[in-house]
Amino acid sequence: MTTISISKAADMLSLWPLLVNTLAVLSTVVAVGLSGEPIVLIAPLVPMAIILWRQRRTLFRVPRGIGGTGRYQTARFLLIAAATVQLYTFGELGALGITACVLTILAFAFEPMLSSLNGVAVPYAAGFPNRPARNRAAFPYGWVFPLNLVGLIILTLATTAHLVLLPAAILLAVLSIGLSAFALADIAGRVSARRRFQAELPQILEDLAPVFYVYWYAPPRSAFQITMWLPYLERIGVPFVLVTRNVPNFRQLEAVTDHPVLLRRSLTDLDDLMVPSARGVFYVNNAMRNNHMVRYSQLTHIQLLHGESDKAASATPIIRMYDLDFVAGQAAIDRFETFGVPISPEIFRIVGRPQVEHVAEERGPIGELADRSVLYAPTWLGYQAETNYSSLPVGTTIVRALLERGCRVVFRPHPYSERSPELRAACREIREMLAADAAATGREHLYGALAEEEMTIVDCFNAADAMISDVSAVVGDFLHSGKPLAMVSPRTGAEEFVELFPMARAAYVLVVQDGDVLELDEMLDHLTATDPHREERHRWATYYLGDIPRESYAERFIEVSRRELGLVADQDRGRDPEDRDATLPAARSAEGRAHEAGSDHSPRPPRDRDRS
Repeated sequence: MTTISISKAADMLSLWPLLVNTLAVLSTVVAVGLSGEPIVLIAPLVPMAIILWRQRRTLFRVPRGIGGTGRYQTARFLLIAAATVQLYTFGELGALGITACVLTILAFAFEPMLSSLNGVAVPYAAGFPNRPARNRAAFPYGWVFPLNLVGLIILTLATTAHLVLLPAAILLAVLSIGLSAFALADIAGRVSARRRFQAELPQILEDLAPVFYVYWYAPPRSAFQITMWLPYLERIGVPFVLVTRNVPNFRQLEAVTDHPVLLRRSLTDLDDLMVPSARGVFYVNNAMRNNHMVRYSQLTHIQLLHGESDKAASATPIIRMYDLDFVAGQAAIDRFETFGVPISPEIFRIVGRPQVEHVAEERGPIGELADRSVLYAPTWLGYQAETNYSSLPVGTTIVRALLERGCRVVFRPHPYSERSPELRAACREIREMLAADAAATGREHLYGALAEEEMTIVDCFNAADAMISDVSAVVGDFLHSGKPLAMVSPRTGAEEFVELFPMARAAYVLVVQDGDVLELDEMLDHLTATDPHREERHRWATYYLGDIPRESYAERFIEVSRRELGLVADQDRGRDPEDRDATLPAARSAEGRAHEAGSDHSPRPPRDRDRS
């Protein structure tokens, strides 16, 4: 059962705005009924203090976008009324007081307009040659909110020194109105620029002549799904455009690539993408909105996903809606059988995992190395309980055991680990443990911003001699190194874990039971010293990552992509179909796999049930 904190419940029920509005009304009543009493001055400061406390993060830093503009608007108008009554009661509602109140009301009136219209001025495109886009505001519109709030506080206190405070309130109101007018003009310019671009988009795309699109819709902090593929999509050697469906995704891609990026928010917005040059679309996840693009049957729809793992999401029936599924090796095809998902074998193309082309090979048998580095790369909770494979709850136990063995540790948790308070706390404890050990022993552990932001996952692979991870795509990529690896089973015994996740046959399995890691010392001996399954692991690497020459590993993906997009040379078109197919491995039937050890596909390694 999901629990909801008191603070979250208060936000869901809008209790804070209700409280502030009620106090603002009471302030006005007090100002009318108790004129001249000290409480008249104090009463409006209470809701004001609550507003300041609730908006403290917005007020005490440079505004991002619209900031707090438009928040607690009703209460603030009521507090203007209370301030006006105070000025009248104290006999100070002359021309200066009336001017201050009216201008403050006008300054506040701009806020809802600004907040609403800013939602219309969304970004629309980036990276198109000779097409500068107005995707951002000329200045942070959110400055209007703190200006108005300070002006309101000054107006509320004006009876204490009206000759000084009323002019100050007028000055702030005029400044706020000027900023709001400038912001509205900027919004009008951004909207106009977007409409001009939209009107010219069909011609812009025809001139650019994109051969394919990369379509992306994902949660925040997911740009890695795209960036891992960009270098290889570039090597296809033809123009392409990245297509996003919401503003956060657009902002993420705009920040990481110079390639053209389009924001298409509605279903009909996608129609403009259908230009004569377009031949296909690549997808990197199974987002629900992918079906909006798949409906264009004149294009070839190719699923890439963003990793090779035994997770159920890698063998979902959703794959059937694509024309092709590019997979790393035969294991990805067999996974559909394992999960009982019938699918046509014609959909598959084995292209390897081009991202592993720069994964360095092992320095040598790990038992012969003088010093050993171990990468600990745990995954996150997943979206459902059944996809929670994270070992972070026992991560401190694992890392402590590595430190006791004198290992240098590279710690790189999944970026989504920060979403969970429990996993976030475990990551913090591990980082503190590594910092303390580094100070005590001088070992140069890699962790924190260095390992998680500055280094790529491949950099982390290459800095390690072995790895411990969970059911995760990093396991499949690490196989390319030939180095020892271990996988953590958070809920089941080793035998059942291997049955559910065949990739574990290439690993030493660490079983978690009642919050403890069973036989940890023995498994770490295998991982960091004896490595009894070294040769077998190399065979499994071929099964998962394809039987592709190491020196030209990434070229397989580029060759297959060009062929499926119809970009092969004219002389290649005339080759015999069987010759062409020899370079484009697809799926085989279960019977065919048993008799094709010498084919482009690697033979399936034996399924030894006692592997741990």
